[in-house]
Amino acid sequence: MDKADGGEWVVIYETPSASDADLVRTTLEVAGYRVSVEGGGAAASFIPSYDASGKLTIAVPAKDADDARDFLRNKTSLVTEPPSPTLLAAPQPETVEDAATEILDQRRQHEVAACKYCGIPTLDVRELDLDSRMIALLRAAGLGVNSSTFSEFESGERICSECAGHEVTCELCGRTLDAFIDEGEYRRANDDEAYICSACRSRLEDQLEPARDW
Repeated sequence: MDKADGGEWVVIYETPSASDADLVRTTLEVAGYRVSVEGGGAAASFIPSYDASGKLTIAVPAKDADDARDFLRNKTSLVTEPPSPTLLAAPQPETVEDAATEILDQRRQHEVAACKYCGIPTLDVRELDLDSRMIALLRAAGLGVNSSTFSEFESGERICSECAGHEVTCELCGRTLDAFIDEGEYRRANDDEAYICSACRSRLEDQLEPARDW
């Protein structure tokens, strides 16, 4: 689009509404932009006709187009950001049947044993080898994965990612320790957890020894 001064102009807004066009024109002119309104019977000196038909276009010099669009986005609700390409390309949610198939595939590929602390059936695959989505699906199915906190496990040993690396308080002495370094007795049931540290466990065993019949 070329105007009388020979420069290129760019349409930055289109509307069938004369009132919207007038708002955009006035907003831009007050901010110091040169504005051209065309279409819908618009004249060089634009006077909105609210029953006029046809599309009205608002144009500004090409060098001002990006700034003018940003200005309108900030000052009015008439110009909005275009949809994000990421959102446009977002995949459709998978079905429960697909998720179940993936969970069963993981189960077939890995041996399972109980986590030594909470008892959840845990696959012999480390959490670093799976993405968060897969770990969440497995957990929803009642399966854990081995923690990445430890690089080596004994044969058949499992420490699930939920149990590893969190601190617990001993029920007897009140000390807060890392259960997996201390190697005391940890149990979790009904969304509650309890821990007896290794030192207290030894003292408890000594205390019970004279009367032990089991």
